[in-house]
Amino acid sequence: MSRTRRGAAVLAGAVALAAAASSCASVREDDPDTLVVSTFAFATEEFMEVVGEPFEEETGIEVVLDTGTNAGRLTKLRINKEAPDTDVVLISDYYARIGADMGLFAEVDPADVPAMEGIWPWAVDPQGYGPAYTFQLLGMVYRTDLVDGVPDSWDDLGSGGDYALPDISVSAGPMLVLAASEHFGSGPADSDAGFEALAGLGPGALQFYTGSTELTSLLERGEVAMAPGLDNFAMGSVEAGQPLGFAVPEEGRVMTANTVQVVRGAPNEAGALAFADFLLRPDIQEGIAEAMYDKPVAVDAEPTPLMEEVSGEAAADPAGSGYHQGDLDLIARERSAWLDRFTEEVAR
Repeated sequence: MSRTRRGAAVLAGAVALAAAASSCASVREDDPDTLVVSTFAFATEEFMEVVGEPFEEETGIEVVLDTGTNAGRLTKLRINKEAPDTDVVLISDYYARIGADMGLFAEVDPADVPAMEGIWPWAVDPQGYGPAYTFQLLGMVYRTDLVDGVPDSWDDLGSGGDYALPDISVSAGPMLVLAASEHFGSGPADSDAGFEALAGLGPGALQFYTGSTELTSLLERGEVAMAPGLDNFAMGSVEAGQPLGFAVPEEGRVMTANTVQVVRGAPNEAGALAFADFLLRPDIQEGIAEAMYDKPVAVDAEPTPLMEEVSGEAAADPAGSGYHQGDLDLIARERSAWLDRFTEEVAR
């Protein structure tokens, strides 16, 4: 079984688990004293320490986490669409677009989330759904002791020894398709050019990674010298003194974001809106940055010195540094086709 097909099998397993979990969940009625937050499965202790517990202390609302993958949690929401048991969802931007298209998320009135006035304009969803609350930059994560110079172009991939590529199922995967389409083609929507370029790189890749831990392990052991990845992947290794760097490409500067979404028909809609507002406050944003390596979207929130060391000026102002979000509608529309193309053309 190929690495890509193994990744698809894991994803299918996560969806099955989500479906099984939802089948035995009890229906929640209006519940102003509890907030069920669907979130990522990593750094949950840190999240509760800097977000969940302070929110509980301030509001008296108990925060209950429901964790899993983007795809698995989205499937659970879809299954429970008619009787939601979740109030708010923290989810990657293009999965948020898929969920919005399914009718799973409610539009957010900025008047109900006052802190939205203090975030970067790009972080506000143009269709009126929940905003971004943190962001990550796509670039080249590399071994500073194995690569000569700084690999600041996608043309440099593979020029400094063995390399890895992200699987299409992880956040960096679709972002790399967009970046390759922009760099090697006429623009981010020129996916034919993007896939043609990646098809040339796929056979030479040592591995298609399916998670940040896998990538950093490959790099720290010196098994690969570089890989396209998100900047937050490198931060823990850099902080620990590993010889890792993050290079911003000259072209194809694509970023992704984590968003906060209010579930349509949530049992505690008021609590979900209050939580979204709390999450965007500059002091909370800075706490998230310190604890979880996720860069803030609040204009008055400062990125950490580590973020500035790794990502440079883009850590504070990605749009001002030439970064842009991917075309979320394009990714949502083409995701199934891209999965097939990646398997057939890149990871063959």
